[in-house]
Amino acid sequence: MFRDKITRRARITAQSRVASPVIIRSVPQRLREVAEEVQPFVEEVKELFPRLMAPAMMPFTPYPMRVINRFDMVAAILPREIIFRLAENPSVEKIYHDQTMYALFRTVPEEGIFKAPHKVTKEIEFTSTKWTKKLVGADMANKKGFNGRGILVSITDTGASRVHEQTRRVDFESTMKQYRDENGHGTHCTSTVGGQEATDEYLSQRSGRRVLCEGMAPECGLLAVKCLGYYLGMGSTSNIIDALAISLDRGASVISMSLGGTSMTETPQEEPYYKVMDETVKYGAIPVIAAGNEGPGSNTIGAPGCLPQVLTVGAYDPIRGNVADFSSRGPTNWGEVKPDVVAPGVNVDSAIVGVLDTAGDGVPSRFSPISGTSMATPHVAGLVALMMECHGRVLDRKLTVEEIKRMMSELGLEKNNTVGWGAITWEIYERWLSTTYGVDL
Repeated sequence: MFRDKITRRARITAQSRVASPVIIRSVPQRLREVAEEVQPFVEEVKELFPRLMAPAMMPFTPYPMRVINRFDMVAAILPREIIFRLAENPSVEKIYHDQTMYALFRTVPEEGIFKAPHKVTKEIEFTSTKWTKKLVGADMANKKGFNGRGILVSITDTGASRVHEQTRRVDFESTMKQYRDENGHGTHCTSTVGGQEATDEYLSQRSGRRVLCEGMAPECGLLAVKCLGYYLGMGSTSNIIDALAISLDRGASVISMSLGGTSMTETPQEEPYYKVMDETVKYGAIPVIAAGNEGPGSNTIGAPGCLPQVLTVGAYDPIRGNVADFSSRGPTNWGEVKPDVVAPGVNVDSAIVGVLDTAGDGVPSRFSPISGTSMATPHVAGLVALMMECHGRVLDRKLTVEEIKRMMSELGLEKNNTVGWGAITWEIYERWLSTTYGVDL
């Protein structure tokens, strides 16, 4: 009787958490009785677990208990023991997990989806930056003459290849003993921001169709600051902070940071990056930082992406349109809703070198489709560079991270801890120009 009444998903979720959101369906004519039994425990959860009832728990608030008379249902966040007790109540017909649902994002068209044989996984399905830039609208911006010209984007990462055809025009700095990208992560991120158009010859042959790759802002200035290394892409907080200082000294307007570690502090002020990001934003630069790859659990946003001053980026799948399971979720340790936005970050092909060269396609071909919020972040950094260029040329003013957040809060989704305000796009930016400044491009 107990197992018949509570669904498998509701049971597993309840077993793993102190309190969980559930939907309880009563037997006909017994809804009021069930709601009255649930009410005291809802109040108990509010008192004992205030974070569960904070704005960060949207969409479950501001309705700690929701009665749906038409369908004999009541929804609430309840303690584990009460959920199991209700499953034995003769007035209860079924208990479901109250699952969070998300908007689906635009996907690349069929011609932008490639399949190729893989010696380990047998087949890979992927897309490329030439197609994901269409999803964020960077191609539209390029057609209107905004290519990132005059905007310097710093990519603080494992460095970038000096000889790859997508990244030959990159300038270099390093906080380490050498500049070489022995890992490949930084090359992939740099080429996604502003790489030149190039063909992945290997995957073109294997898929039977030409696979083109191109950065979001192909004429922006690119500064690859190496602060991660040792083949595994590891570094220290001090290396990264030093890379931020170099970026500002070199005049970077956008700083792309596809990196991070576990956030262990109780307040943002305790993070060593806090004052650094304060200075970065005061300088006028926009820090674009990966949310992390610790999803789908909540409270998994990494540092420095957890900080309030930055633009934090989660990942979605550009082929299927859903949020990536690995994309880290909020809230932060202090209850702030994060990430801020999402961008394509699953199986995206672009330039790569070093140990990651074989990661996506199984061969050392100097291109590879890989996944992560690390891949989503440079999409946003390149797009922001295009917006900054437009702001300067059309409005004669500087775009700030605060204005981007205002734009997304007004024109994006209602913010939540999985996708933030949703996908940031050039289309949203054009609407912002029109509604806020009366400018139509």
